[in-house]
Amino acid sequence: MDRNLAARSPQVESIIGPALKIGALSGAAGFVTGGVAGVIRNSPPLLFAIGSSVQWFGLGTTYWGTRSFIFQAWDTGKGLTKRDKASASTIAGGVAGSGVGLLTRGPRNAIPGAIMFSLFGFVGQSVANRFDKTDLPASDEPRLNFWQRFASLKWMPVTVLDDGEYEHMLRERQLKLEAEIALVDERIEALKAQHTQAIATKTNAP
Repeated sequence: MDRNLAARSPQVESIIGPALKIGALSGAAGFVTGGVAGVIRNSPPLLFAIGSSVQWFGLGTTYWGTRSFIFQAWDTGKGLTKRDKASASTIAGGVAGSGVGLLTRGPRNAIPGAIMFSLFGFVGQSVANRFDKTDLPASDEPRLNFWQRFASLKWMPVTVLDDGEYEHMLRERQLKLEAEIALVDERIEALKAQHTQAIATKTNAP
C-alpha cells in the first residue's frame, strides 16, 4: 500500500510522466533516423531503426527524468536561475550519456558518452535560456555556486564549507592537536622523572 502511494505521489508523477513522454518522442525520432541510416548503409533498416529507437528512448527518458529530479531538489520555492538550469541540464546529459553508453556499447563508451551529452545538455539549455525572458525576483539570501548546490542535495555524502566553517574546523583540529601534544609532553616528562629516579636509586645503592 505504501509503495503504491509513493509511486503515485505528485512529485514522482511530475518526473516520470514527462520523462516517458520525452523518451517516446526521442524514440520515435531515433526510429526514423535509424531507418534512414540503415538504408544509406545498405543494412537492414528495421534493425537499425529499432536499435536507434531503444537508445534514444533511454537517452530521452533518463535525461529528462534526471533533469526534472535536480530541478525539484534545487528549487527552494523561488524558482531556478538560468545558471541553475544549465548546470542541471549538464549533469542530466552526463548521466544519460554515460548510462546508455554503458548499457548499449560497453564500459569504454561510458565516459565519452557522458562528455558528449553533458556538452549537448549545456548547449541546449544555454540556447533555451536565451529565449527565456523570465527573470527571478531579487533575493536577500546568499547565492550558492554549482558545487554548493550539488553538495546540498540530501543524498550527497559530502558538504561544502564556507570560509567561516572551514576556519572553525581548523581551529578545532588545532586545539585537539595541541591537547595531544601536551599529553605527549607530560608523558615524556614523567618518563624522564622515572629515569632520573632510577639512576639516583642505583647510584645511592650500597
